[in-house]
Amino acid sequence: MPQPVLLINTNLARPPVSPVGLEYVGEALVEAGLPVRILDLALENDWQTALARELAREEPLLVGLTVRNTDDCSFATRKSFLPWITEITAEAKHLTSAPVLLGGVGFSIMSEAVLRLTGADIGIAGDGEEVVPALLKCLINNEDIRHLPNLVYRQNEKIICNRRIDVNPELFPIPRRRLFDNRRYEELGALVGIETKRGCPQQCIYCADPVAKGANARLRPPGRVVQEFRDLLTSGVSWFHLCDSEFNQPLNHAKAICRAIIEANLGDRLHWYTYCSPVPFDLELAMLMKQAGCNGINFGVDSLCDEQLSRLGRSYSVDNIRQLTRILEQTGLDYIFDLLIGGPGETQTTVTTTIETAKKLDVPLVGIAAGVRLYPGTPLSRDIASGIIREGLHPEGASEFHEPAFYLSPHLGNDPFQLVHELVGSDPRFLLLVSPDEEESYNYTDDQALCRMIDEGARGAYWHILSKNRGQTEATP
Repeated sequence: MPQPVLLINTNLARPPVSPVGLEYVGEALVEAGLPVRILDLALENDWQTALARELAREEPLLVGLTVRNTDDCSFATRKSFLPWITEITAEAKHLTSAPVLLGGVGFSIMSEAVLRLTGADIGIAGDGEEVVPALLKCLINNEDIRHLPNLVYRQNEKIICNRRIDVNPELFPIPRRRLFDNRRYEELGALVGIETKRGCPQQCIYCADPVAKGANARLRPPGRVVQEFRDLLTSGVSWFHLCDSEFNQPLNHAKAICRAIIEANLGDRLHWYTYCSPVPFDLELAMLMKQAGCNGINFGVDSLCDEQLSRLGRSYSVDNIRQLTRILEQTGLDYIFDLLIGGPGETQTTVTTTIETAKKLDVPLVGIAAGVRLYPGTPLSRDIASGIIREGLHPEGASEFHEPAFYLSPHLGNDPFQLVHELVGSDPRFLLLVSPDEEESYNYTDDQALCRMIDEGARGAYWHILSKNRGQTEATP
């Protein structure tokens, strides 16, 4: 039996987030007949003691760390998680001679920079289900890894990035979801993640999802998704989040997933949330989602001003969004609109139009993020790097975006929240991505009020729980 691979969930945020991507990779290793050990630091009281304990048990062949996010994506707080990843990487390398591997969405967005900064040995940029088992077999047999796709690794003083490929998810093993204690995550208030597809074909100028997951929506067969739901239900889990970039892209696949859940008689046993685009979205999908157990939808609307939507690369209009609100009102589905304030061309007039339109549409809950997080590989970042956009960079002069860097339209000044506060006043329907200790915040990272509500029994998407606290919709069925 070869040495095991030790997979470590490094995400210590509270409320917790279940490590779905790491579990998918771990189960691919199990399917390939390779030994796997798990260390979930989210469920440990002392991470250094836990790491030392695991590495003392048996020398691993490889130590894998997940990097879900590089920072909290908030203009107001700009909290980077890379110092923490660097710290745990250094501690692992101190305790073992095994190479340290990084992966996850955060790593995939800026893999070369994160590998260089953290001191890790190898990384997976993109899908890991096929390449990680192949990498392990190369290490076991002392074979060359230069032919393996999606690898990022050190070679002398250089960092080498192998070719990127997107794997057909139909070829992935059916996840059994037994490597992590998902029941414990639910007890701690987390929604357990499931993918129905991977990748995003949309053309938003700022979004890193196509960079991390690919620019095509790669679809999982509905029957496999239902099987994954069944397995998690068997282990006592019933609250879920569908981790797709946009559940309704494409529309027919979303409907097929819902129908498969309904035909399996699981709709009454599931409580799930998801992200959706405002288009395509019709009454049939809304009714199917509700019948299949959907409790709420997060719509990344960004703006309620047509000219600003166009500048952000969005393919829908305010009229489309009006139609969407009518459909949602008919079906009674709970939802939140997420707005992104401060993109190129944004002015006080466009912000005012957006806020006032949200009020006129009587949107029940609105999240507002001000400042656009810059990620390498996105159209907005390329425009900044090429000099097409010369102003609005925060911090000024930032050239590498591994540290939290943002674009904010110069027309809004340096404090966009001042204008937003003036426009929303004390309206409880509006939540802001500010410091977690502020009353109107929906910055979930270490939000003590949110954690307290969960301890008192609240369950659901974190935005849904916060809406209950602010006198809006109920967070539990």
